[in-house]
Amino acid sequence: MASNKQRNQSLEGEVAVPNLPQEVIQEILLRLPVKSLCRFRCISKSWLSRISSPQFAKAHLDIALRSNILYSQRQRLIFSSGNLYSVEYESICNTNGRDIAVVTLDYPLKEKANGRDDVLDDSRGNDLVYYKVSEDEDENPVIVKVDAKFSSKVTKLDDIWVEIFGSCNGLVCIAPEEDTLFLFNPSTGESKRIPEQSLSRSAPYGYNSYGFGYDPTTDDYKVVLIGAVSAFNVYAFSVYSMRTACWGRIKTFPYDSFVCGAGVFLHGALHWVARNRESEDDKYVVSAFNLENELFQDMPVPDVDDCFEFVLGTLKECLCLLYSQSDMHNDFWMMREYGLGKSWTRVTITYSYICMVPLCLAQNGEALLELDGTLVQHNLETGTYETLEFEGLPIGGGFEAATYVESLISPNTYFGREIQML
Repeated sequence: MASNKQRNQSLEGEVAVPNLPQEVIQEILLRLPVKSLCRFRCISKSWLSRISSPQFAKAHLDIALRSNILYSQRQRLIFSSGNLYSVEYESICNTNGRDIAVVTLDYPLKEKANGRDDVLDDSRGNDLVYYKVSEDEDENPVIVKVDAKFSSKVTKLDDIWVEIFGSCNGLVCIAPEEDTLFLFNPSTGESKRIPEQSLSRSAPYGYNSYGFGYDPTTDDYKVVLIGAVSAFNVYAFSVYSMRTACWGRIKTFPYDSFVCGAGVFLHGALHWVARNRESEDDKYVVSAFNLENELFQDMPVPDVDDCFEFVLGTLKECLCLLYSQSDMHNDFWMMREYGLGKSWTRVTITYSYICMVPLCLAQNGEALLELDGTLVQHNLETGTYETLEFEGLPIGGGFEAATYVESLISPNTYFGREIQML
């Protein structure tokens, strides 16, 4: 029989785990949900090291992406409506929105946003900055500071809005304050602040657009910023690389007009609706920005009257073109074969709308759509639909939403190298 001293030494050491081969333990852990794995980090130092490694996080994600069952179990929706909220997508499909567990997320700068009810300070200062583009196309835009002042105190508590610019592999790109970007993992709570790009301060001449995606060829997450650099339809763009942890040089955007909205990530590229009035046909196109070679490529749009009324989205790995303003509509377009213009297909729904944002599509044909500020579950095969409301999710005053998959991918770890969290 073990002595009291031996028992105490055992209790002070690592917690005993089943005597299984390490390969078996690894395969079991890789199939567990993120919440369980975060708890299991406390079991022992070896488990902490294993579960916290970037290699384990990537393998855990890869298994989920290859398995329809695991992917559907780990797919969630993130809502922005005053705060950030998370909802399990599978539970929506199984219960039609009833008895849904809504999780309020702790996101970067949340305490600052909710800790007072007066104003938010703009820490960037009060100088306006704009850019003019050199006549030589090979040169970079020249940054010129304007000696002007503006008031930056803006936001009452009720007006606080967290913008969502897209998600990829469990990371969500958000802006708790204007042009203050974070890569945020809602499943683990980790975040990394993206340094400000001076191009973001060109807003007096128009609007900024961000896009977030992943380049699998270099295993690199990238943020793209497009901003107006003059009052004469001149735009520039810059790319932030998580691999280098910095912004690339500012380059001229090869279009003089694009439809406002976040870039839509699909098949290794970010997409916007854009056009160049100086081109021969002067038509709108789908502009695809390849995150590997960082070049723009045009794809045709369907034969419609005015693409300026359209925004982009995705459903089941298909690019979608959706009405965003003007009259009521009951249709949208899907590109059934990526990059092939003749594969654009008109899809009719039974719910008329002015503005649509597609969120996700289940195997049974149930599509979750944001239609004019209302959350709707619509079966594209039968035409039936149901409006959804979740207790604890205040979306009546408007909201933004996106899907993400639960993962252990950390915005603060890259190639096994810890980067200091801001």
